[in-house]
Amino acid sequence: MLIVKIPVLRRAILPYREDANPQTREFLARVVDVLLDYIQKVNDRNEKVVDFKMPEEMSKLLDLHLPEEPLPLKQLLEDCKITLKHQVKTGHPHFFNQLSCGLDIISLAGEWLTAAANTNMFTYEIAPVFILMENVVLEKMRNMIGWKTGDSILAPGGSVSNLYAFLAARHHKFPQYKEKGLSSIPGQLVMFTSEQCHYSVKSCASVGGLGTDNCVMVPSDERGRMIASELERLVRYHRDRGDVPFFVNATSGTTVLGAFDPLPEIADICQKYDMWMHVDAAWGGGLLFSKKYRHPRLTGIER
Repeated sequence: MLIVKIPVLRRAILPYREDANPQTREFLARVVDVLLDYIQKVNDRNEKVVDFKMPEEMSKLLDLHLPEEPLPLKQLLEDCKITLKHQVKTGHPHFFNQLSCGLDIISLAGEWLTAAANTNMFTYEIAPVFILMENVVLEKMRNMIGWKTGDSILAPGGSVSNLYAFLAARHHKFPQYKEKGLSSIPGQLVMFTSEQCHYSVKSCASVGGLGTDNCVMVPSDERGRMIASELERLVRYHRDRGDVPFFVNATSGTTVLGAFDPLPEIADICQKYDMWMHVDAAWGGGLLFSKKYRHPRLTGIER
C-alpha cells in the first residue's frame, strides 16, 4: 500500500500541483476508507438505524459555519466521518421507507464513476457514452410499456412527471397555445383524476393556469380505484356545459391504498371523448418488471 503523509492544504493535491498524484491518491484512499467503514456499519444489524439528535443538540455537535479560509484536508476527512455518523442508515436491514431502499454496491460504484466523469447530459459532444447509454435504457423502458417508437425524458420525480404530462396533453390538443396562449382555447379546460390521486395532480391545474376548481375529482370504489362510469358521467357533464375536457390522470398505485385504476376502461373513455390519458405510476410502475404481477394491474398502460 502506498503510504504518504496526508497533505495539510488543498493546494497540495491535483489540480493545484502537477506533481501531486501520490498525495491525491492518498487523500482519496482515506475518503474511500471512511465510506467503506460506513457501508460496513449500514449492513450491521447491531448498529442503530440512526443516532437521533434533536436539531438544537445536533447543531452543537457539528461545526456548520462557513469559514472564510479553506479547511485542511485532515479536517475534511473528520467532517466526512461526523456526517456519516449522524446520517440515517437507509441501507440498514431494519430501515424501511417509501422513498428509500437498501444500498446497492454496484450502483454506488456507478455513482462514483459518474461523479468522477463530472459531465452533464446536455449534448452528445460533452457526454457521448452516457448519451448512448441513456438512449438504450429509455428505449428498453418504452419497449416494456409496449411502444416501438417514440422519445423519452428522464424526470426528477413523480410530481414533475405529472406536470410534464399535463403540458404535453395541452400542447397536443392545442398546439397553437405556444404562440397564442389562452386565446387559442375555445372554452374552459377541464382535467379529471381520481379522488385518491397524488396531490401533485391538482397542483398541475394550479401551475398550468386552469385553477384547482377545474381539476375534477372522480369518485373511487371501496378499493380506491377510479370508477370509470363516474368518469364518463363527469366528462359528459362538463362537455355539455361548454367546458373542454382534455386530460385524464389515471393512477397505478395510489399513495394511501395502493390501488390501480382500471386502465382499459379509462382508455376507452379517453379515446371516445378525445382526451389525453396519463398514468401516474410513480408508486406502482415497478410492476412493469414483473411477469407475474404486471397483468392485469398495468394492462392498458400502453394506451
